[in-house]
Amino acid sequence: MLLLSNRFPILALIALLWASFACKNSKDTSTPAVQPGDWKVSYYFDRSDKTVTYAPYTFNFKAGGQLVARNATQSWSGTWSTACDDSAPKLCLTFEAAAPSAIRELAEDWHIVSMTDTLMRLEHRSGGGGDTEVLHFSRL
Repeated sequence: MLLLSNRFPILALIALLWASFACKNSKDTSTPAVQPGDWKVSYYFDRSDKTVTYAPYTFNFKAGGQLVARNATQSWSGTWSTACDDSAPKLCLTFEAAAPSAIRELAEDWHIVSMTDTLMRLEHRSGGGGDTEVLHFSRL
């Protein structure tokens, strides 16, 4: 009986250490990489579904952060970058002032919900109203 009582503090310590490592926050805060190439807006929601507005546009994400939005006749320059802000991976988009308002509307710091080689799922919480915009890019 004495042997068992001497081992209890050691076993308790081992169990405590194991639990602290096992319960460590496993949330991955690394920023995923945008795959260069052509993408389309496959879903855009800002108080209503506005996906059809983006049907004429293609977005070319280039390595190094350059971005080109284009339709059948014109193109507009922009930039993209990823950064970890407030421990949340984000995709920041900017577009030149001459771009159509629909394109400039996408110029935000988007929270990356998920990103694969074929789909980017993004969200942005608006300021005062607390509305959440949802943007999905699908690879062409």
